[in-house]
Amino acid sequence: MKRRWAIVAITSMALIGAGIVIRTDHNNRQLAKQAAAYRIRAEQGDAESQFKLGSMYSRGKGVPQNYGEAVRWYRKSAEQGYAKAEFNLGNMYHDGRGVLQDYAEAEHWCRKAAEQGDARAEEGLGFLYYRGEGVPQDYGEAARWYRISAEQGDANAQYVLGYLYYYGFGVQRDRVLAHELFQQAAAHGSEDAKRALEGSRKGISIDPGAGLSGLR
Repeated sequence: MKRRWAIVAITSMALIGAGIVIRTDHNNRQLAKQAAAYRIRAEQGDAESQFKLGSMYSRGKGVPQNYGEAVRWYRKSAEQGYAKAEFNLGNMYHDGRGVLQDYAEAEHWCRKAAEQGDARAEEGLGFLYYRGEGVPQDYGEAARWYRISAEQGDANAQYVLGYLYYYGFGVQRDRVLAHELFQQAAAHGSEDAKRALEGSRKGISIDPGAGLSGLR
């Protein structure tokens, strides 16, 4: 009986494993078709498709991961003024993926996207001012850009702006407002904000955590 159950269990596991392989293979084929479709439109000059193809190369989805190719397609899109590509290109320069690390170029492309109202880029520019990367360190400017992003509902910007108010970096210290911002960020899914609220209740100092670790 034990042997029979062992055989059943092994067979079941094998079938489950085969199912996972089949689904994975199907997903990979679908992604490859998607990448091929984006490539056709990208080569015709469509900025959105250039951005999406760059993103696929950056993540290795549907095509082999290749940061150099990601940068190439992001640049084509960014040079047409596509804000998402401008920000992602800035991110590549910031992290040195596919290009030599260059904070000045990171700031240049991030600012272009931020000035078009891209919330991630606004937050990213705030981060650059906070760290003094590509620009002089300026907590006041950091807070200004984080606020602009936060007002668009960006959870991480709401959390970091709350952190700045909590400690008075670049703004007048206001822990009531900080708490409100943490609540907004937590409602939008920020785990850092949830930890900050819990720490605040316990009287534990708030650590910026992942919110200030880099461009996203």
